[in-house]
Amino acid sequence: MKKLLLWLGAGWLLVTVVGLVVYWPLIDQFIRFNPMVSEADFPEPENRKQAQEQDLQYLATILDYDRSFSDEARSRFRTEIGALIAGQAVLSDAQLLMQTHALMALADNAHTGSDHVAAFRRFNRAGIDVYPFADRMFIVRAHQSHRDLLGRQLLSIDGVETSELLGRLAKYSGGPKQRRDLMSLYFLRSPALLHAAGIAENPDSISVEVRSADGEIETRALSALPDVADTEFSYRHPFMTLLPIGLPEEEGQWVRALDGDRGAVPLTLADPYQVTFSKPLGRGFYVRSNWLMETPENPVKEQLLATLESPPEGGFEFLVVDLRWNPGGDLGNAIPFVRRAAEAVAPGGKAYVIVGPQTFSAAIVTAALFRQYLPERSMIIGEPMGDRPQFWAERGQSFVLPNSGYHIGYATGYHDWEKGCSDDIEYCFPPNQREAADIGKLQLDKVIQPSFAEFAAGEDPVLAWVMERHVSE
Repeated sequence: MKKLLLWLGAGWLLVTVVGLVVYWPLIDQFIRFNPMVSEADFPEPENRKQAQEQDLQYLATILDYDRSFSDEARSRFRTEIGALIAGQAVLSDAQLLMQTHALMALADNAHTGSDHVAAFRRFNRAGIDVYPFADRMFIVRAHQSHRDLLGRQLLSIDGVETSELLGRLAKYSGGPKQRRDLMSLYFLRSPALLHAAGIAENPDSISVEVRSADGEIETRALSALPDVADTEFSYRHPFMTLLPIGLPEEEGQWVRALDGDRGAVPLTLADPYQVTFSKPLGRGFYVRSNWLMETPENPVKEQLLATLESPPEGGFEFLVVDLRWNPGGDLGNAIPFVRRAAEAVAPGGKAYVIVGPQTFSAAIVTAALFRQYLPERSMIIGEPMGDRPQFWAERGQSFVLPNSGYHIGYATGYHDWEKGCSDDIEYCFPPNQREAADIGKLQLDKVIQPSFAEFAAGEDPVLAWVMERHVSE
């Protein structure tokens, strides 16, 4: 028995050692890039001021986890949050949220930020949704009470012109301009948040100046609608204002510029709740990916691979991969798809990767991988993507302010999808080290931004440009 126990112990030790050797890279990655976040440890606040001080004191510890702040940004963060904690003012919920956005935006990293879900769910709404197009910003959705404003160009809010609006709201988001502009749409829809940002005069109403298609300019006062916290719809990505269907929180009370019940809908917005959508296009093929995170309902890796499992003999003449609305997910789900795409496209064929400001995180990685695996057979077209090729991402446990409940996004791993991440960078994310290659510049080969008229007519000038290059002779 003693000898048997010795053999069992030796076998267990051997299995343990082999397991550690085999899985150590994953274990090491988890330890280094998925930190355990210390819980807030404060007594029950006696009043609103103390509750806010506790939230800010806890927020100050985010620098223990986030690695995207430069030394200068860390110093500024500490100075500004210290002044807020020491200040005597009692902030409104909206002011506290906007202050957390401004503080986190000091990192100038698009993955580092405050709570956009709270911005969407917990604050009032003006009753209109806007979106930027090639010919400025237009109202794309409106409450029934403002239905006559649908399709009009937004010129100003409370006397602040749209270009200045975006400039003043840029301080509340990190990343390049196109990302900041996109994130500003969360704030533009709420009088309370615009008031907290020092733009709107009243937290319960705004005055908008709009221009109709025939050039008539009108000023309209909009009283706020309640928040949507009681609906089942937890979150809305900015692009969802473009969807040609009613959205759950609208409860049938809103109208939209693009209505799938009354007109044509472009492929890019067809069947919008399908995470992976595909369709033959003559001698080519179209694949739209709206999310790269696996769920039981959406096995993304399997779905993407299935779209290209039966290419024609000799390969597709062209492949369109639409990532315009993809906010990212797991880059591991993109790698096998891109490798299969390289095999599915004909030697003389072309892969067109359509991107835009909503293209983010792992979706940007997907575009970079197409450039890497199909260097002479791929084009990146559309609008600038939602982040730079070099960014910080990844995180561990959630970081939630104890009293307001605002979720704070932080980043722990560095990525470089132009040159690849070198060993010189201490916190280079291992999958980036393994998978990335020097691809030169990750930039658009063709800039195409739809106009509002094209959108409202159900047209897609980006896909139309591709199809014109492959018209049947």
